Amino acid sequence: MSSDPSCTVYIGNLDERVSDRVLYDILIQAGRVVDLHIPRDKETDKPKGFAFAEYETEESADYAVRLFTGLVTLYNRTLKFVVSGHDKAALNLQAPSMLTYNSPFTSQDIGEGSGLNKDKEVEGSYLIE
Repeated sequence: MSSDPSCTVYIGNLDERVSDRVLYDILIQAGRVVDLHIPRDKETDKPKGFAFAEYETEESADYAVRLFTGLVTLYNRTLKFVVSGHDKAALNLQAPSMLTYNSPFTSQDIGEGSGLNKDKEVEGSYLIE
């Protein structure tokens, strides 16, 4: 990750089934993502439930937080977004959920060439194909 925290967005409340690919496909809608890191537990190798996305510019990072806060729900969990180093109170901002992603697949089931298909909506959820 970059040494510039103003370009880095913390993403919290991640379900362990969220893959790098799905998260990246969502995050690039706000701007160019130059690095994405989902920390894993050293003993279990399971994701710790949060991630860091480094955007190319501070403006893109700020825009991502404004765009995604309260909007993105994956596996029935609304994700939290805040620019790293900013006040943690921003994590508590809530807005109506509009983008949901519920899938029985784990990240191992999602292969190369898969992606979030926004054209096929089933009961308010998006499918992976």
